[in-house]
Amino acid sequence: MKYSIENDLFKVEVDECGAELCSILSKKSGHEYIWQADEKVWKGSAPVLFPVIGALKSGSYIFNEKSYELPKHGFVRNSNKVRLINRTRSRLSFILSSDEETLDMYPFKFDLKVSFFLFESRLQIFHEVANTGDDDMYFSLGGHPAFNYPWKEGENKDDYYLEFERKENNSIFVISENGLLTKDELPMMEETNKLPLKKGLFDNDALIFTELNSSEVSIKSKSSKGKISVNFDDFPFLGVWSKPNADFLCIEPWDGLPDFEDSDQELTKKPGIIKLGPGSIHYASYTIQIFEA
Repeated sequence: MKYSIENDLFKVEVDECGAELCSILSKKSGHEYIWQADEKVWKGSAPVLFPVIGALKSGSYIFNEKSYELPKHGFVRNSNKVRLINRTRSRLSFILSSDEETLDMYPFKFDLKVSFFLFESRLQIFHEVANTGDDDMYFSLGGHPAFNYPWKEGENKDDYYLEFERKENNSIFVISENGLLTKDELPMMEETNKLPLKKGLFDNDALIFTELNSSEVSIKSKSSKGKISVNFDDFPFLGVWSKPNADFLCIEPWDGLPDFEDSDQELTKKPGIIKLGPGSIHYASYTIQIFEA
C-alpha cells in the first residue's frame, strides 16, 4: 500500500513495501521527479539498503565461523514485512523488525525505522537502526533514490551534470563484472566540482566515491535553472549510477561498500561496516531538495 504526504509545493508517496519512496510530484509543474520503476529498465525507485550495500563475494559473508547468504543490497527492498507506524500530513514512519526469516540470513536482532518528513521543498529521509539484541551488531545502511531526467521536453541528457559543493580530486574503484570492487582505480575528478553526465559514464557500473570533500551534490542542466540537491552529511560514501541509456540517475548515500574481490568475507572486516553495541541506536539521514525554475 502507498501512503502520501504533501504541502502546497509537492506530493510525496512512499510504498509500505520496503519503505520505498516512489513519487515526488510537483504541484506547480506537474513533473514527477522520481523514477517510476519501469520493470523493462530497472524496477526500483528508491530502495532502502540494509544490512549490506552492493554485492557480497559469492553472495555470502561469514560471521562467527558460519556462512550466511544475503541478496545484493540486503533484504529491506521489496520486503512486505515493513509496516507503517506513524502518519501525519507532513511525516510518514515505517518499521522493519528482525524475525526468524531475517535471523536465518542475518544473525542480529534489530529495529529499523525509516521516516520521511516533507518541509517546503525539502524531503528528509531519517533512518534509525536499533540493536535489540545482547551482542554487538554489524551492518551497513544506504539510500538509492532514482531521479528522472531530462526534466523538460527538448532537453538532452548530455546537457546535464553533477555539481558538488566543493572542488574534488577523486578517483573511483573499478568494479568487476560480478559487482565487486577491484584494487584498480580510475581518475574521475581533478580540481573541479562538476561532473558531466556524458554518454558511457556508467558503462562499467556505478561510480563509487569514498573520499569526497563535499556532503552535497546537485543534478543540474545547462539549459534550465532548476536543480535537485541531495545532502548526505551523515554518510561517508556516495554512489552515482544509472542503467546505460536509461532516463534516470541514482544519487546514493552509503554507510558501507560492496566487497572487494580479495575479501575474506568476514562481516566484521567488511569495508565501511558499522559496529553497534547492544541497546544502542544509529541515526543517519539524507535530504532531497528540489528547486524548480
